[in-house]
Amino acid sequence: MTAAATPAPPGLRPGAVLARVDEELRALWATPPAPGEMAKARACTMNLVVIAATTELADRWVPIVDQVLLGLPARAIVVGLDPDGPEGLEATTSAVCTPGESGGPAVCSERVTLVARGAVCARLASCVSTLCATDVPTALVWLGRVHADDPTFAALARDAGRIVLDAAAGSLASLANVVYWARARAAADRPGVADLAWTRLAPWQELCARMFDEPRLRALAGRVSRVTLVQASPAGVPLGSEGALLLGWLATRLGWKAASLAGKLRLLRPDPVAGEATVEIVLRAEPARPAPRDALLAIQLEAAGADLSIRGEVAREPGPSDPHGDAAAWRLEVRAGGSPPQMQEQRVRLRADEPARLLERTLHRPPHDAALAEAVAWADELRGEELACG
Repeated sequence: MTAAATPAPPGLRPGAVLARVDEELRALWATPPAPGEMAKARACTMNLVVIAATTELADRWVPIVDQVLLGLPARAIVVGLDPDGPEGLEATTSAVCTPGESGGPAVCSERVTLVARGAVCARLASCVSTLCATDVPTALVWLGRVHADDPTFAALARDAGRIVLDAAAGSLASLANVVYWARARAAADRPGVADLAWTRLAPWQELCARMFDEPRLRALAGRVSRVTLVQASPAGVPLGSEGALLLGWLATRLGWKAASLAGKLRLLRPDPVAGEATVEIVLRAEPARPAPRDALLAIQLEAAGADLSIRGEVAREPGPSDPHGDAAAWRLEVRAGGSPPQMQEQRVRLRADEPARLLERTLHRPPHDAALAEAVAWADELRGEELACG
């Protein structure tokens, strides 16, 4: 027997709450500034809908969203879900303003914070739709694991022009499921799918590509023989989302395919002489590193031609002022014939631990990313358990 849902008190019923929010949003711009207060100008380029799996996660993301609004004017709707709580909807409204230039009016965005409890979670899409500004696109940011068949997600995703996930906080399987769902929709009605972990990997991708920048080294990109990935985790766990996505990116850009020999995974690359050659994959775990679990710590690439070889590395290097290792070292060793090796080294910032900047960069990227979809599909086919870190 199922217990009947407890009706929401009048002050928490969705209709009454949404009507109050609408009045408060109108009042933000209808009320003239007080004496000495700067005038405000409303700006809105999109609806930014952020759905958090818990109310605590939503609370942590409110200041992050406010930072994003300072550089990307929008109507933000931040929602915390509490499906097991007593039925009801709670809301607060606020203006997030950037001071105007040369004494002009402050440029302001609107932020609505919602807490949906009990059965309201299933009707969340209609609540959010009521609050969205018209005539601007909608970006849906979903924080946590998700399946495209989830009724709450599906109803919200249908109205979104772009869907943003985070495979590192959710799962690669969730990302793959949403990518396949989007791909199955008609082209005219297909939302773009983005991922915060993928954006986080952009500096890693650029630094890997930089290893082959010199004209004499470019052909070695097709002759990679060994890839070593290091992640922050206990030994024996599967390769995390960041490492799997980076490996998928390398494989799809360089034409590698997966094969199995005696039950053991092999990666094969095109070879001009033998037709195919094996790419050795080494996965390592470093449980003691101060970084988020399953975060990528380092990648090493080795490639060799007739009389030329390289060994390149990108590695997080934490320091006293940077305990989580957002700084990284890029190193390249080039050997030509019998000459002494040539060494290059550079330090860079990965910008991986700044969620507001990460989300803003993701929202500025093209909505449809074929490289992401291909890398996700390739990595998903490996079924993570085959890639355990030793």
